[in-house]
Amino acid sequence: MNSSELHRLLCQGPQPSRMAETKQKCAALLQENPVRQRTGFWTFLSQVWRFTGVPMWAAQGAASVLFFLAAAGQKDLLSWLPLLGPLLVAVCLPVLFAGQCYDMDELEASTCVSRAELALAKLILAAAADLVILTSALVLGRSQTGKALLPLFFYLLVPFLFCAMVALTVLRRCPRSNGTICIAVCSVTAAGLLMIHLAAPQLYETSALGGWILAFLVFGGFFVRELISLFQQRKEGIIGGIAA
Repeated sequence: MNSSELHRLLCQGPQPSRMAETKQKCAALLQENPVRQRTGFWTFLSQVWRFTGVPMWAAQGAASVLFFLAAAGQKDLLSWLPLLGPLLVAVCLPVLFAGQCYDMDELEASTCVSRAELALAKLILAAAADLVILTSALVLGRSQTGKALLPLFFYLLVPFLFCAMVALTVLRRCPRSNGTICIAVCSVTAAGLLMIHLAAPQLYETSALGGWILAFLVFGGFFVRELISLFQQRKEGIIGGIAA
């Protein structure tokens, strides 16, 4: 049998003429014998903590200590507080995009959980560290500046929510970027905040609080929407396959 004849036979192979019927039968079999997770989500979360949670918390802690040491020597702490948000997101990126960066997609897809569930577990661990660090920064800012807590809250949360929103969107929709877009957004956000402080420092004051509140609502809304989509993907995703 020569190559041309082999090619002709392969091209005339079985055609998916009964694809719809096959899908219905497969769905019926799955309903009769549903796939069960080998571990619960919280058990899985503790396993993710062992391998990625500790490095993530350590990176965030080390970056925050350096940030606080640098900010402590500044007369105007308010010009530094908004920079903490992009910094916290940036140090989480290596863990969040580790699977895509090291071409582990296929291996992660073969585990007992979906990619959406893995991403959700990493985000929960990162959010726990972020909550501790941002709360500490809020207390430090209040004690050193004497400002009301509400402005400090928005100074910290608005840049953080913006960068976190971009990271979550990229993680869900275009993971092959390997976090390059997120790194660029964190860097541009930090540089923009510094330029705003130098060119128009009044934007950090209470007179511009309305703009910070509006930005908080917009970015917070988009972030919540992306997070709900991730929960929905986890709920509907195939246990042993890719759902993101």
